[in-house]
Amino acid sequence: MNRKKQVAALLGATMLGTSAWAQETDEIIVLSSPFKKAAMEVISTTEILTAEDIEGSIDGPLGNLLDNLPGVSSAGFGPAVGQPVIRGVGGYRVDVMQNGMTIGDISPTSGDHTNTMSLFDTERVEVLKGPAALRYGAYAATGVVNGFNRHLNANTEEGADVLLGFGDNADETLTGFFTRQGQFSLSAFSQDADNITIPTHAKTVAEAGEHADELKDEEQEAKNTKSENTGFSAAGHFGDDKTQLSVMLSSQEMDYRVPHEHDHAEREEEEEEHEEEPGADISLEQQTIHARLTHNGPVGPFNGFRADLTSTTFEQTEAVEEEEDGVDVLVNTNFDQDTLHLRSEFTGSFADWQTLVGFEFRESELSAAVIHAEEEEEEEQEEEGHEHGFYLPNTDRSHLGLFVFAERERNEWLTELAVRIDSLEQDSFHEDTTENASISHDLTNISAGLARKLDGNLLVGGSVSSTERAPSLVELFAEGKHHAVGRTEIGDTTLDKETSLSTELYIRKGWNDSRLSVSIYNNDYSDFIYLDERAGADHTFDYKQKDAELSGYELDYQTNLTLGGHVFDTSLSYSSVTGELTDGSNLPMIPADKIGVGISTSINTVNLKLDVEQVSEQDNLAEDERETDSYTNVDISASYQPPAYEGLTLTASIRNLTDEEIRHHTSPLKEKLPEPGQDIRLTARYKF
Repeated sequence: MNRKKQVAALLGATMLGTSAWAQETDEIIVLSSPFKKAAMEVISTTEILTAEDIEGSIDGPLGNLLDNLPGVSSAGFGPAVGQPVIRGVGGYRVDVMQNGMTIGDISPTSGDHTNTMSLFDTERVEVLKGPAALRYGAYAATGVVNGFNRHLNANTEEGADVLLGFGDNADETLTGFFTRQGQFSLSAFSQDADNITIPTHAKTVAEAGEHADELKDEEQEAKNTKSENTGFSAAGHFGDDKTQLSVMLSSQEMDYRVPHEHDHAEREEEEEEHEEEPGADISLEQQTIHARLTHNGPVGPFNGFRADLTSTTFEQTEAVEEEEDGVDVLVNTNFDQDTLHLRSEFTGSFADWQTLVGFEFRESELSAAVIHAEEEEEEEQEEEGHEHGFYLPNTDRSHLGLFVFAERERNEWLTELAVRIDSLEQDSFHEDTTENASISHDLTNISAGLARKLDGNLLVGGSVSSTERAPSLVELFAEGKHHAVGRTEIGDTTLDKETSLSTELYIRKGWNDSRLSVSIYNNDYSDFIYLDERAGADHTFDYKQKDAELSGYELDYQTNLTLGGHVFDTSLSYSSVTGELTDGSNLPMIPADKIGVGISTSINTVNLKLDVEQVSEQDNLAEDERETDSYTNVDISASYQPPAYEGLTLTASIRNLTDEEIRHHTSPLKEKLPEPGQDIRLTARYKF
């Protein structure tokens, strides 16, 4: 019996056996939902990670944290980068937010740019799909990742939280401190990791080509995978239970390296004389101020109001050493971005409809410059070259949005309706002003969902969404080589807006301590924007459009089992997605099918946890793609709370227990760098 049949059989057995167990379950409230409803009653599909789920992954990128969720994958670019992929798509089609506001980084512009959400201060992460996602943008067909920072939670308990951690794979150290006293909070964290250790050679046999016989199938260090990350946050809350102003300041600095190859093969022998192989050094700094005003009381016809304002300054430098005409050249790509985001929302009840009306304004100014510094082989000095070969010109982006979300429950029927209208203007600026461009789009997004409550805590429903997405800055204006990635991207100012008609059907059931969710979806795109490698031009890609279709299904089952007097929390998940262009060719970097099993239990003061993820091989390939092998990842952990030291938790864990060679098909580096091998980690956390 194949895996799909096994899952179907398990699902059928589960459904047949639920009637005898039907009763109310503990409610999980969805904070990203406008009306804070229970997850079982929100039509939009939602995945939730609590503080306990996040705690074991605060050292890694956001994508690694989300990778175990059904329908979510990570597009890694070395250990410091892991961008979320939802239902087969990422980048500009997925928004990563903090407390419903833009983070202000430049991660969507390229796969080597990391998300800057601080997981140390994040107490909850929600992945929202469907009608409710239109609250945040044109993401009803894809999804929104929304992290909740504990500094902005006015109800965070007073006290302190100290964290010390170590991971042996990369000699990684992690420290963190958080305190809340009265209405003020303060935190800081630091992370320092050396090059990771991988189970086998970095390159695949296919990538090594004629040099495959030189590969060593043994544990080894992966060059150019170091990282360092520090951050600081402070917040204060002012007002009373009716009206409150919250202000948070945060600052972050990060340095990390990603593998990079010179364009010239003849460099290989010379590289052996250097301590480090070619790599890209990426350094970033970010400062953000977030102010939130909430009012719980009448405001005209509404019964509540909330306004958020964020202002972010972001700087990133990418340094790559390359050879041009026999001369070593240090290429620096500098990105500077200033972002302003304002959102205001009014909530009220009209007839029997709970309604949210909102307005948002986003503005960003991004400057990008490439500077070549020539390194003379016989002189220890640099000559600054002129700026040329821009990956992106300087750009401005202005975005106005108006959205309405309404929901109603009547006679066991749940209804969700969402409408969003956006006006977007994107401008590019060049030294030659005749090359300047200004592109405007007016977008309309509509989504509706309907569900029926049945006996036995069973919910059956579906949603349909019509969404429009404007081409991104990169898709429109890219015009040169992105040196850190090692490829040239060419945008197209004539690209039309991308539209999607998405449908989803689902069934959810809750009983005792068990929950089951099954969904099937289809996204039918018109003018889907994708990268296509230019024929006869090595590592040069054009942004093009063609109709496409993505479809898949997801299963998530959680229950408690009692064996030998112990209660085991168990989970089973499965997800599958396919993507094709209208000519029948496969879309690139589509995640492989995956199945996950989790088991945890407590024995006195010791908590034990086992997570197993089996990912199938991916052989549904786009042109010029290579197959990605299947793998099984096993993680185990044990935590102990000494009775004599209240608030202290000691944790020992092993990631990738079997030292498996893991390569994600969604990773642009999958042919050149696997995921880290076995990693033994020790953590001490003291809350007082």
